[in-house]
Amino acid sequence: MATTRKLHDWLSWLIKVRILVVTFLLGLELVIRQFTPTGVPIKYFLSLILFWYTVSILYAILQALGVDEYLQAHTQILLDLLLVTGVVYVTGGVESYFLFLYPLTIIVASILLSRRSAFLVAAAGFILFAVLLEGAYYGLLPRMGMGSIELRTLQAYIFINLFAFLAVAYLASHLAQSLRETGVELQVKQDRLADLQVFNENVIRSMRSGLLTTDLSGRIVLMNPAAEEITGLRFREMVGRPLAAVLPDFPPLHGTVRREIRLQSADGKEKYLGISVAPLRIADGEPSGHIYNFQDLTELKRLERQIAQKERMAALGRMAAAIAHEIRNPLAAVAGSVRQLNQMGHHEPAERRLMEIVSRESERLNRVVNDILSFGQEKRVQLQEANLVDLLEETLLLLQQQSNFNGKFRIVKLYTSREVRLWIDSARMRQVLWNLCDNALRAMPNGGTLRVAVEVDSEWVRVHVADTGVGLVESDVEKIFEPFESTFPGGTGLGLAIVDQIVRAHQGRVRAQALSPGAQFTVELPRRPSVSTSQ
Repeated sequence: MATTRKLHDWLSWLIKVRILVVTFLLGLELVIRQFTPTGVPIKYFLSLILFWYTVSILYAILQALGVDEYLQAHTQILLDLLLVTGVVYVTGGVESYFLFLYPLTIIVASILLSRRSAFLVAAAGFILFAVLLEGAYYGLLPRMGMGSIELRTLQAYIFINLFAFLAVAYLASHLAQSLRETGVELQVKQDRLADLQVFNENVIRSMRSGLLTTDLSGRIVLMNPAAEEITGLRFREMVGRPLAAVLPDFPPLHGTVRREIRLQSADGKEKYLGISVAPLRIADGEPSGHIYNFQDLTELKRLERQIAQKERMAALGRMAAAIAHEIRNPLAAVAGSVRQLNQMGHHEPAERRLMEIVSRESERLNRVVNDILSFGQEKRVQLQEANLVDLLEETLLLLQQQSNFNGKFRIVKLYTSREVRLWIDSARMRQVLWNLCDNALRAMPNGGTLRVAVEVDSEWVRVHVADTGVGLVESDVEKIFEPFESTFPGGTGLGLAIVDQIVRAHQGRVRAQALSPGAQFTVELPRRPSVSTSQ
């Protein structure tokens, strides 16, 4: 027996076919009557045809109303048997041209119903046909054009039809059962195939690596979401386009196993990718295209540069501290000697001018030595709870007291809250804020606006220090926190390196950003640092 869904489809098909068959019967009977006159009035045949049309429309209405499909199937087969018997009866009984309708009804029953029901339909059809013939023979029913026939011939004819009906039921039900079993197996395999396809699609969509496939001509066939995210392209816009035209930085189709490339993504960002190319093969091993598997290594490269920079800065700091220590003692002797000479007797103006220059440059060199020693020392922080906004306000107040701070400068403060409490080393954080704000003023020799902002979220506190000065070029952004990398004439290049050390000691990070005009430095500090307090 067909499943409910398939039975619904079969019934829809049967209603349409039934109308076509009934129309064919009507036309056939009219043609036959033109060439073979009969004594049976056509009104009986037309009445049956009209009734058959009516019940067919009723079947369609019942199906639209959602009446039980199994009840509909049994009802339709039973009524079809009765109507077939009526048509056979009014068209000559044993001599009717429409006896083929009995096997046709049995075949339909084998498709819609169970095998047992098919045999019952065959038996019912045989009983109706036998009653029709026997009733007409014994005069219980009008003959309706049926000619005279001997009893023995009639009995033989009845049993031949019995055998034929049962044979049709057996063969049709066996074939229908085989088809149903094959259909079930096919459906199971289709379901498994569909599940496998969904699983493969989910695997491809869930991959964090980019996956891109092309055909043998190099045209894009597939891109997973990770590939779209990494490249900044959309698959629906790229499908069918040549890979070489869309992503010219990708390696050629042949001769590449694994390599690293630089990619300019669609959003303008430069990324580092690790990419491998392999042939895409079908079941028989023949290549059908190429598959590209790639990962975004940009963050990894950044971390590698940070580690290399940290190691380089540590080595440089140790060397600089050793050199500074050796310079500091002779420098102190020179500065002290110059002060003694300056206090001894009268000196000519030129001599006094030279001693002032030596004294001033000694002090400047001493500050450089102190910066070098500070950079070379391990940064240990003593964390205490403090209000970051208060520290920032104190720094800005001291900044405004400098002699070089005048009406050319304007300070803009943007605080999301006046109370931002953190566990920080207040003294060292003042040094960070002072260096950043002082550099901002130095970057605006002709005046400008110093903008200071504080942002707070659930995990981080961000301090933005921005100016409208000379700004930064992109090549300076990555190396500006390295020691001895100064953008100011006469600068030591250690101020921002020390800032970076202090911020890292607080388990935070600092970054620079070029603006137009000016530049912005952002310090990110965790709201809840871990136990470690040294860098």
